[in-house]
Amino acid sequence: MDEECNSESPQFERPDSAEKAIKLIVQDQDYTRKIKELQGYLNKVKEMAKPGCSPEVLKMALNSMSSLVSFLSRVSSSSSSSNRKLHASL
Repeated sequence: MDEECNSESPQFERPDSAEKAIKLIVQDQDYTRKIKELQGYLNKVKEMAKPGCSPEVLKMALNSMSSLVSFLSRVSSSSSSSNRKLHASL
């Protein structure tokens, strides 16, 4: 029974495992910080481009968001196809 309680996961048996775990945590925190930053920008756009804003602000917001969505769609689709090619080669 003691053997079962003392068994460790193989991923934590290597000396560099703690470093990898810390790196993943830091990456996750950085990703979360960037998501929050993006949400902040989106909230600012919502606040500035609401009913009653100037036509110039509305036009700029629409053009910018439209361009951003188009660009992200292209990047996302090319990234997805690259991932599919990688998985197919494995």
